[in-house]
Amino acid sequence: MSESVHGREIVALLAAQPEGLKEADLLSLIEQQFPNGLFHTCKVKDMNKAQILASMISKGRIIEQDGILVSKVGCGCKQ
Repeated sequence: MSESVHGREIVALLAAQPEGLKEADLLSLIEQQFPNGLFHTCKVKDMNKAQILASMISKGRIIEQDGILVSKVGCGCKQ
């Protein structure tokens, strides 16, 4: 059984990119880093990479600035 990856890992992956990334590039990086393609948050399970990214954007954990996605450090659920 493959393990699901929490959305905070997507935020951390983006945070490791100092210049941010375009959405397509981030989705590609997510696929490379987490090939099982299973994601979740504390409240929602069984998401794909597009759904987890949309969730992190809607919650303000990832923001778009001039077409580039950047992480909002310090924002998220408690572990």
